[in-house]
This record gives sequence, C-alpha cells and structure tokens, in this order.
Amino acid sequence: MRATGFIGESRWRRQPVARVRYDACWADDRVEFDVNLTDVMLRGWPAGLKPIVDSVHANCPEVGTGRWVNGFAAVVDGPEAENPNPPGPRSGWPGRSGVARHWPGPRARLAWRLILGVVALGAGLLLITGPVRDSVLASVGAFCAVGGLVILAGAVPRRFRWW
Repeated sequence: MRATGFIGESRWRRQPVARVRYDACWADDRVEFDVNLTDVMLRGWPAGLKPIVDSVHANCPEVGTGRWVNGFAAVVDGPEAENPNPPGPRSGWPGRSGVARHWPGPRARLAWRLILGVVALGAGLLLITGPVRDSVLASVGAFCAVGGLVILAGAVPRRFRWW
C-alpha cells in the first residue's frame, strides 16, 4: 500500500483541504490505483489494519507520493508506477493533516447557542403548559426549559453576568 497526498477543494465550501488517494501493489507486481484502503486491506491482511494504515499515513507527504508499506507495516521498495489518471480537485479521501480546518467563528457559535436555547425553552414551556401537562411529559418539559435557560444564560457575555 502507498498513499498519494494532494491539496484538493472541500465539497461544500470550495476551500483547500488535504486529500489522500491510495495505491495497492499485489504479489504479482500488479498495481491498482485509486483503491479504497479498507477494502483492499480486508482482502489481504484483516488483523493488522490499524498499524498498516498508520504507517501508510506516516510515510505519505502532504503533497506527493509516499513510500510503499507491506502487510507488516514496514517500508519496502516497490514499483515506480505512476497513476495514469491524476487526482481531480474533489476526489480522494480526507487527509490526516488538516490543511484548512474551518472552525465556526464566535458569531456562528452564538447564533447556534441562541437557536438551541430558544427551541429548548419553547419546547419545555409547551410541554409544561400544554395539553400534556398532567403526564410524564411535563417533567421532560421542565428539564427542557431548564436546559434552554442554561444554554441562553451561557450566551450572555461574561461582563454582564451577575452569577
């Protein structure tokens, strides 16, 4: 097995991300390009999947073709065959390095917190005061209402908190 690392673009945001494609070399010196790593590994060496995957990724550069790794997770010499179809912009599997991980900003986190808090508080109040107020769902509504209040209280900036 060997991996080829390249920079592609993300599926939805069109940002640069690290991608990996895998090649397999069989005992008869036949090379398969663009294979699924787990499918190939489960055909050949099912017991040692994790060490081999780790070794393949450890020997793969961020951009370029890595070294061949055998079934015992050791680096070996292999054929110098190149992929006749180079990787496209969105093909391959996500790489391990995380070139452009996008974490939501503070405004997006605040918006999600406000939405979740309002929905939980509203559902809790509806269950407490609605037609099912005399059933077990009223206690679930109380938990939802308290959870919604806690989530909304966490959205208040620290300088305005009295608690």
